Amino acid sequence: MSTTWPAKDPAEKLICSFDFSPELDSGETIDHATLSVTLLSGGDANPSALLDGAPQIAGGSVVLHAFQGGVDGANYRFRCLATLSSGRILALAATLPVRTA
Repeated sequence: MSTTWPAKDPAEKLICSFDFSPELDSGETIDHATLSVTLLSGGDANPSALLDGAPQIAGGSVVLHAFQGGVDGANYRFRCLATLSSGRILALAATLPVRTA
């Protein structure tokens, strides 16, 4: 599943949220998660630099991750992979446009 987030300014530092709860079976929780960032359009030699720190798991079903920076005019794809207590792996993605306010 993929969505598009509202544009952010390069100066902003925000926290993204990936909610896996609709896909979890009874008793399943997220054991760990990884995020990656790729450039969809625009110019940025290091799109993974948007990620700040490590992902956090909230309530067993939501992955939170701080992010910052980005290049004005660029569009990025954030992809979150969640490994569940059952061993299943789920993926969610979002597109982030970066625009100077």
